[in-house]
Amino acid sequence: MTLRFWLTIITISSALLTSSVIADDPCRYETSKGVIDLTSVGRTDGKPAYADKTPPASADYKYSYNPCKPFTELPNCIGVAACQVSADGKLSFSLGKQDSVKWNPGAGLGSIPSITYTEGAKLVTVTLVCSTDGSEDFDAMGESPINNYKFRLSHKCACYDGCGHTPPEPTTKSPGGGGGGLGGGGAFVIILLVLAIVYFAGFASYYKFRQQKSGAELIPHRTFWVALPGYAKDGAVYVFRRVSGKGAESYNSV
Repeated sequence: MTLRFWLTIITISSALLTSSVIADDPCRYETSKGVIDLTSVGRTDGKPAYADKTPPASADYKYSYNPCKPFTELPNCIGVAACQVSADGKLSFSLGKQDSVKWNPGAGLGSIPSITYTEGAKLVTVTLVCSTDGSEDFDAMGESPINNYKFRLSHKCACYDGCGHTPPEPTTKSPGGGGGGLGGGGAFVIILLVLAIVYFAGFASYYKFRQQKSGAELIPHRTFWVALPGYAKDGAVYVFRRVSGKGAESYNSV
């Protein structure tokens, strides 16, 4: 088996694990400064909390945004976090989905946090302004430079611990689009599946192309896997007899 083959497998596995396990939560961001929780800001009915906002410098396009949960604005914004809409409403373009979210706490004391979304070369940056008087405002600043879109959200939930008492929602993805990162159990299952694929695909390729085997002979360590159900049965019988006090005289060690 060539080194190039194994490097390819490792690269693909690493990419899958990175994108699935360490994705940011689109609703909550926790740092040493506190928690920014936008769960209560975003709508959950598939519509944007802030719809069709026109930038002050240009009226060619309008912009819609929904924190935390995906929304749809036809014809082309389906399950998105941010959308660009033509002035006549006939065209719409996705600017990013919830699962592309990245949080930025800002640098230095007094810095303003932000949240970004991406769609191909397009980048949306939402500056989060802490509103201590309870007021709420959303501004779409437009596109500058090309493929870079600036929004500004002023809200009490944009403050650290401003809405921090909202419990985190389960990370299961909604049918319409992105969700949070996987928990420990989900990450373990993904790792296990990737390792299993590498194990079986790697040995099968080696047996087929280097040893010219075929059929059932491609199964790695076939004798062990065929005998495994019997080993499992023997183990279960042994444990049962030990627990029930009936002895384990007939147990055959693996």
